[in-house]
Amino acid sequence: MKTRHIAYIMAVLALAACTKPLKFQGEYVDPQLVVNCIVQPGEPIKAVVYKSDFVYDTITDYEMPEGARAFLYVNGESKGEMQHGSDTIFSNYGLDYYYVTHHFTHDYIPQIGDVVKIKVTAPGFDEVEGSSEPLPNEPFARIAEVRMTECDSNMSTGHHYPIPDTDSTYIVWYTHYRQHLTVTLEITDPNPGALDYYCLEASMQLVGNWTYPDGSGPKNETAQIENIYFTDPIIGTSTAELEDQFGVNIGLSNRSKSTFNDATFDGSSYRLSLPMVISTLFKANDSINAYVDIKLRHLTEGAYNYYGTITSGNAYSQYYSEPVSVYSNVQNGFGLVAGSNDKTVSFPVW
Repeated sequence: MKTRHIAYIMAVLALAACTKPLKFQGEYVDPQLVVNCIVQPGEPIKAVVYKSDFVYDTITDYEMPEGARAFLYVNGESKGEMQHGSDTIFSNYGLDYYYVTHHFTHDYIPQIGDVVKIKVTAPGFDEVEGSSEPLPNEPFARIAEVRMTECDSNMSTGHHYPIPDTDSTYIVWYTHYRQHLTVTLEITDPNPGALDYYCLEASMQLVGNWTYPDGSGPKNETAQIENIYFTDPIIGTSTAELEDQFGVNIGLSNRSKSTFNDATFDGSSYRLSLPMVISTLFKANDSINAYVDIKLRHLTEGAYNYYGTITSGNAYSQYYSEPVSVYSNVQNGFGLVAGSNDKTVSFPVW
């Protein structure tokens, strides 16, 4: 019993120590241009541009500096100036807040083997540029089998929600489900003798809606997805993704990913079975269909380095370890210009 008390006191002291304010000893760093662009063969090019934050900034606004211009080069040849646009990105499931990201596009459609360079200028900032390696071909992979091994419901909880435009509330019952799947995937090396880079992603999408108990009509609110993850000796254990491919913080998403290369199966095929666990939180009056998407991404080396470092930085185990330096190939600024060729397979699980 005495040992328990000592352990409890030490735990409380450790938590208290975590809240101790730190005195910053460094110097303020002026903002720099950030350029993020993942180019895919056959898809329009989109380069997101904004200014960087200082390490102690509390809000990221993703503002594009006024007067910014972007220019596209393909295989060393100028394709001219890119056009400005913007996107609204909602963060987290409840859509409590959102970001407006500004980007540049071009009507050139990239092809396999293209080397893409993007140059950005803005008043008051250094000119920056980033260049990809040759865009990769489509990955050679197939889903050999999908097998559900277990499905169980372990808890139900009720929550009161206000009815819009009234003083009343209604109860929504949530039921937790956990499903165990085994997905057999076969990957074939497309370039014997050369190192190929990949990222395997698993995500879940829901189609459907639900109706308020008072009959006020269907609402575009799908069931909540808690998590989805997988593990393999070569692929590794996936981590939840906290940022999208352009570095925008979107909160904990339902995507999990792991990067790897084909060094262990160069010139041959690798057949792997992914034990996959899916946790979902369904509303009792949902009428939905759920699908798992398995995406294999054939990456350029720059994209591989970027995803490897940003995923490590997002992992929960990294909270108490050394900071991760996210890979960047943009000169005089931050960000990434790289390539990816994706293949996605979807299958229903609910």
